[in-house]
Amino acid sequence: MRVKILPPHGCDRGALDEKSWADLPEGSTVRDVLRLIRCSPLKAKLLLVSVNGERSPLDRELREGDVVGFFFPVSGG
Repeated sequence: MRVKILPPHGCDRGALDEKSWADLPEGSTVRDVLRLIRCSPLKAKLLLVSVNGERSPLDRELREGDVVGFFFPVSGG
């Protein structure tokens, strides 16, 4: 299946095509995407995850055409 991945800064984009799409096996989860883009465990703990614009857990099973985004929480003052 193909999913679009919007990786956080500093992660490996090598498995993604020029439009940020990647091929994953059926049954893959957000956690599998983190491994694919070689996101460090420490960085992964700091990220918020969205799938198709909805906040999602790391164990969410992905479907064909999903868009997975990773974001750092922002705080200000």
